[in-house]
Amino acid sequence: MQIDPKDLQFTNIVISAEMKKLHLRGILRSDEMEPFASEVLARLLAVWESYDATRGPREAFINTVVSNLIASLLRERYAQKRRGTTQPLDGVADVLVDRATSDGRQEHIINLRIDLANVLPRLTPFQRQIVDLLQRDALTPVAEQLGIPRRTLRDQCARIRDVFRDAGLEEYL
Repeated sequence: MQIDPKDLQFTNIVISAEMKKLHLRGILRSDEMEPFASEVLARLLAVWESYDATRGPREAFINTVVSNLIASLLRERYAQKRRGTTQPLDGVADVLVDRATSDGRQEHIINLRIDLANVLPRLTPFQRQIVDLLQRDALTPVAEQLGIPRRTLRDQCARIRDVFRDAGLEEYL
């Protein structure tokens, strides 16, 4: 079924209003609004064939699909951020840093390694295992791998954060 121009106009109004809300809440920057809105519209047009007039009005369908698509896109966006690259800290201290030409990144990594070396002995072996696993994976897979409930893992993470906070390492949390 082809989308009616009036429905398309209504869709653009709904998407525009949602983009403004996300921008005001600080979730989207100005330069991200148009590509994000385009992606929502493209995905809505892809599922437009699934609209069933017997189930409700088009406006309700459009509002529901747009809000679900925005939630899905934001979830995907944050998942990509969580999947970031990890850098092993072993051997980094052996790298010489030329302070005149360095941008400070290597020095920061070396300082991080030293700070972590001071804090890790304060953690229990189980907490150290959690820290190692969370560097590579998200909370749910780590809980499954350890065979513990997610709530228990979150409680352990809170204790680990307290140890880091007590050591003055809030910036690494």
